[in-house]
Amino acid sequence: MDKLQAFIPSGEKGYLPYYLFVVSVVAMGNALQNYATLHYTRRIYNGRFVPNHALPPPTDRYNPEDSTNILKPASSTGKDSEKAKDQVTPLAARVFGTYTFVAGIIRFYACYQLENPAMYQLAIWTHVIAAVHFTTETLIFKTIRFSGPQVFPLVAGYGGAIWMLLQYNHYVQ
Repeated sequence: MDKLQAFIPSGEKGYLPYYLFVVSVVAMGNALQNYATLHYTRRIYNGRFVPNHALPPPTDRYNPEDSTNILKPASSTGKDSEKAKDQVTPLAARVFGTYTFVAGIIRFYACYQLENPAMYQLAIWTHVIAAVHFTTETLIFKTIRFSGPQVFPLVAGYGGAIWMLLQYNHYVQ
């Protein structure tokens, strides 16, 4: 137990180092699972999509196949729902896993160096980017329905960013 305790960051100034340690380990574990299976990623990104036929036809300067709006959310009933597919592909999961692993590494280093302004700010940015990502996927791109498994990433993103912003002067010297 002493060996494990030596590995855990010091919480002499508060609980933030413990929080960052936990979310870094969770992030790195989540990242690795993105390489192994699509199952858990599909629990978060559960939107079903169909081709967007409202895009303009191709021209010399525009190809609808290159549009980020190539797909649109499928209706829950009707012929769209029969042809709907999710957007979680092996490539998307690996890209998300890579970002999540990088965020986990930054948070891991930050939990031991909260007095370092650069590390602290990088850790804040990992939370802000996650919060913005999950918010836009929920409200704009409609790949996430806010329920069960989707709550943790949103709470961790916003909660971590707000907590770290409020505690900046307490930790950074």
